Amino acid sequence: MRDCARPPIWRHGIIEAIKIGQHYDTTYGTLWKDGTYFPRGTRVFVVGLHIEQGYCVRFPAEVDGEPLETWEEWDEADFLAEHGSIDRTVSLPASVLAEAREVLDEAEDGCHLHLHETDD
Repeated sequence: MRDCARPPIWRHGIIEAIKIGQHYDTTYGTLWKDGTYFPRGTRVFVVGLHIEQGYCVRFPAEVDGEPLETWEEWDEADFLAEHGSIDRTVSLPASVLAEAREVLDEAEDGCHLHLHETDD
């Protein structure tokens, strides 16, 4: 059972602990309901930690003058990797993005999907 009194230790040896005020790279892409897409390797900034909610990530964009941020649950700790460690060369087929946009059309504002990009 995980110790809920502190953020989880990175299991893959890339990050010791998630820290507020640190930049990390994303390990998979993120598509927002408004159509904004960030590929894996996007540099994000951790702006908050919460024992129950997880960690808050700020993306490099704004919507209506507000930073684009989201809370990720602790079981999504593998969403972050050491800054500079993720290759951004992989892209998603247009059909995958179109299908994801259809899913998000039905979602609430501010919703997003994580899209796992692969080399195959």
